[in-house]
Amino acid sequence: MKHPVMHFEIMGHDAPKLRSFYADVFGWNVAPPIPGSPVEYSLVEPVPNFQRGISGGIGEAPEGYDGHVTFYVVVDDVEEAFGNIEKHGGTRMMGPDQVPGGPIIGLFRDPGGHTIGLVNPSDDDMRSAPMTLVPFVFFNGRCTEALEFYKNAIGGSYEINMKDGDTVHYAKFTGPGISFEAADGSSKGPVKPDEGNVSLSLNVPDAERAAKIVKSLAEGGTIRHEFGDVEWGGKFGVVHDRFGTEWFVTAP
Repeated sequence: MKHPVMHFEIMGHDAPKLRSFYADVFGWNVAPPIPGSPVEYSLVEPVPNFQRGISGGIGEAPEGYDGHVTFYVVVDDVEEAFGNIEKHGGTRMMGPDQVPGGPIIGLFRDPGGHTIGLVNPSDDDMRSAPMTLVPFVFFNGRCTEALEFYKNAIGGSYEINMKDGDTVHYAKFTGPGISFEAADGSSKGPVKPDEGNVSLSLNVPDAERAAKIVKSLAEGGTIRHEFGDVEWGGKFGVVHDRFGTEWFVTAP
């Protein structure tokens, strides 16, 4: 069984300060504390609607240093990120340093004393990073009902990330070995499987690469939403290809 990293966690003695720090420094979406939770705990979505697994490494710590367990945050400029970190109460530990044949990295301590990494990957690193593809299902006004149905029928859980009143604009369902994205959609009529209510959601780690994919998919098809910046963060476009398949393409 493979064991990808799916969640990072930062625990400290001043949770409000940590929430503000990461929201201010990196522009992350940090939700309010979960109501009813036995501990003060907020969910964080660094890039809304964008999914990408992460890799890791194991190494020997330098003599005189205890080592650390941490994660690396992708930034465009490590030195600029250090300036922002120091302005908000963090401290530089190491870097920027160029990894031979690799990216530029650095380490800092946040206001809670945690060791966190910074990385500016090369363009080649981002262009070769894996994409992810999941179904996007429209339920014609019955999204919440459908998510509950699948939760009970096959196991798993779901999160509703974007909602306006009773209308679900974006949700994620994950179960044993499966995942899909969902929404109510604009129609309120019955779902007609023969007419199609499933689209494909493609998440691309590199925006330039994503723009080229949109252009290629549109050959013989139609661009329904020009690829570009969107209000919820990152870049997004919609294409109907020559075979009638609808693609949602997302990038940071």
